[in-house]
Amino acid sequence: MNAAQQSECRKSAAGREATREKRLRTLASLALAAAFALSAGNALAQDSGGGNPIMPKFSIGGEQKRKLTPEEQERQTQIDADYKAATNKIPAQKAPDPWGDVRQAPSGSGQKASASTQNASAQKKKPSGQPQ
Repeated sequence: MNAAQQSECRKSAAGREATREKRLRTLASLALAAAFALSAGNALAQDSGGGNPIMPKFSIGGEQKRKLTPEEQERQTQIDADYKAATNKIPAQKAPDPWGDVRQAPSGSGQKASASTQNASAQKKKPSGQPQ
């Protein structure tokens, strides 16, 4: 290969590298622009102002309730009364005891106390001035 061909090869190799770098820069710029666009979209979605044409203003709380007709009010009152009557019919239930199978049953008042318990209670009843 002569010198002219070698310099031409170097120029084309350098040109390919420059093209590759330009493409990488363009791709990185597009990725950065997409990241900014996504974050701006999230910020716009959180905006509650009415000036946003993309996201119309609405409320979930139901601030603007429509008035009920007398028939609907009567029906709602009847539904509420039926609900209260049904819940009053449910008997009171004691809370479940998840450790009930593991724990021993509480000792009743009819059972005799053990000897160690009797000794401890006898010591507590002694006046402090008397020797043991």
